[in-house]
Amino acid sequence: MACCIGLMLFASCKKDVQPTISIATGTNYVSQGSQVFSGDQITVGFSLAGESLTKIEMNASQNGTVLYNNVQNIENVAAYLYVHNFNIDAVGTVTITGVVTDAKGHTATSSFDIQCFEKPNAKFLGRYEGDILLSGNASIESAFGSMNEPLENYACATIVEIESGESNIEVVATITINEQSNTMKGTVDGNKVTFEALSSTFDYSYMNFTFSLNMTYSITGILNGNQLDLDGTCSGNGSNIIGTIELVDGTLSGSLNKTR
Repeated sequence: MACCIGLMLFASCKKDVQPTISIATGTNYVSQGSQVFSGDQITVGFSLAGESLTKIEMNASQNGTVLYNNVQNIENVAAYLYVHNFNIDAVGTVTITGVVTDAKGHTATSSFDIQCFEKPNAKFLGRYEGDILLSGNASIESAFGSMNEPLENYACATIVEIESGESNIEVVATITINEQSNTMKGTVDGNKVTFEALSSTFDYSYMNFTFSLNMTYSITGILNGNQLDLDGTCSGNGSNIIGTIELVDGTLSGSLNKTR
């Protein structure tokens, strides 16, 4: 009888095991103070322990607004490693919170903050429209003799469509000058983008004749709000039935406005 009473007292005095949750560490996981780029995939991990764990809920929030939520049910286990991958789309401080629940409704919570930054190339993405202005000297050799024709701010309708490249500082631009389209890569440094050399054709009219020049452009762009200011150099040569033409000392300039 005394033994039974002792067992009953022992059982009644046994305390519930409370669940615990801790932040998983390692190079694969984000943790307190991690710095990431908006739009990139991150990996969140929590180590769980307790009795009859049934659920883990994770959310990412910013200024009280939940940006992402994930819930995983657990089959009444005593230990569990929660690992989840997702894309974070935010700029600024984001709080990652994990909450574990056991079969008796007990919970435990752990949180940490990460810093999200805009990708360097993100500000350039979009479509820009306007005119590129060409200047230089057209040296023409024809049946009519040798002539030099200056070009001063010769307007060329231009569209530039910029997309993300393979890295955070790379863009891919499709540039259309007077309806001639080409694709080139660019490298971003702050508000400046430097494009790789572009080869294209350019039609130039002289004395009712049209010369088709094979052109090479070196172009940089400075982003000022929704305006892309272009600057660079160009050169080219071509021919038609009356002779040959060479564009020397060519420069380009102009501002394109972002349309989307």
